[in-house]
Amino acid sequence: MTARPCPTGRSRARLACARIRAAMAEFAADCRGSLSVEAVLALPLLCWFYVGSFVWFDAYRAQTTNARAAYTIADMISRESGVDTGYLAGLVNVFDFMTVKGGPPTVRITSVRCQGNCDDPSGRQLDVCWSWVNRDGRAGLGSGDLAGLDGRIPMMPLGDTLILTETALSYEPAFNVGLPTLDLEQFVVTRPRFAPEVENGSESCY
Repeated sequence: MTARPCPTGRSRARLACARIRAAMAEFAADCRGSLSVEAVLALPLLCWFYVGSFVWFDAYRAQTTNARAAYTIADMISRESGVDTGYLAGLVNVFDFMTVKGGPPTVRITSVRCQGNCDDPSGRQLDVCWSWVNRDGRAGLGSGDLAGLDGRIPMMPLGDTLILTETALSYEPAFNVGLPTLDLEQFVVTRPRFAPEVENGSESCY
């Protein structure tokens, strides 16, 4: 029987290195637990992205709904020949029903007439026939305020009238993802459809 030679120091070192390499290769190929680690790393970012997407989508939805509601009540007014305080207050209820619930809405309705230099975009004379606002403490639109809105009011013939519908609604995001409280405002101009003007009770342009 032949006796095995005792390993030398160099052989022992090679054997140890081979075992270390085999252990490292086995460790690198082992996939157990990797899914849990990836989930721990990705879950916070995924949750933030999901919540942020919801908030931004909801904000755009609120803005679109506010615009549609403003155009709806503006179209309703344009189909009338006369309104009163009760009718205008009812329009505010319609607007509030159609929009996202937030702060109390502000609705201002104004009848405007052109009474001079109507062909001159910068020199025409616009006059407020009447202006109504739904909230106490908010001022109606005056003739002096029209200068700041001149670029937003289209041209119209002498003596013609337009209805300005202004709405404002505060939107507060459901979650804090860096989006501040938004003031959603709309400015809609319509022309009376079936009458020269829309009267407000005893207030009239003529």
